[in-house]
Amino acid sequence: MFMKNSLLRLPSLLLGFVLLLSAPALWSCSTETSFARTLREHQEKYKVIDDDTIQSYLRRNNYLSRSEATGTGLHLVTIENGQGRQVTAGKQVRVKYIGRFLNNSYSNTLFAPGSIFDNSTENRTVCGCAVFTAGSGTVAGFSEGLLRMRERDRKLLLIPSRLGYGPNGQLNSNNSGYIIPPDATLLFDVEILSVSE
Repeated sequence: MFMKNSLLRLPSLLLGFVLLLSAPALWSCSTETSFARTLREHQEKYKVIDDDTIQSYLRRNNYLSRSEATGTGLHLVTIENGQGRQVTAGKQVRVKYIGRFLNNSYSNTLFAPGSIFDNSTENRTVCGCAVFTAGSGTVAGFSEGLLRMRERDRKLLLIPSRLGYGPNGQLNSNNSGYIIPPDATLLFDVEILSVSE
């Protein structure tokens, strides 16, 4: 009789044990982990820094009235208005561009504000340009900016770090140093040469 009653209670004991073991996992669903909190605080800190850097650049260069801000934090400044085809996702786009640093917190002069980190004319192509598929790419702010342009447009794309390379930056090919330091705010001077049909 004792054995029979013990066996009947075994499933309810197992269920209770499983619930007891899973309780911390259930509690953590509503609690932010320390990693998530650190990441959120880092993003909030650099959102303020990036916004201040971009606004300062726009004021210094008298671009405030000519700039357009998107909901993501990207700012565009029109230098020339084009009259050609609109850039749309999936289209091949030939562009000339120069990428510069707007700010960083490093003392390394390679990353000084205004210094060039990428230039399409150095790609050794006849046109001195690069070809991108619109709507895709490593730099979210660059991709978003292209989709807001048309043939013969020339715009400055001021990209907050969260839409650039973020807190990871970009390492060189042998991982011995940075090409783009972490949390760098970027500026691309972009001209659309052509948009595929």
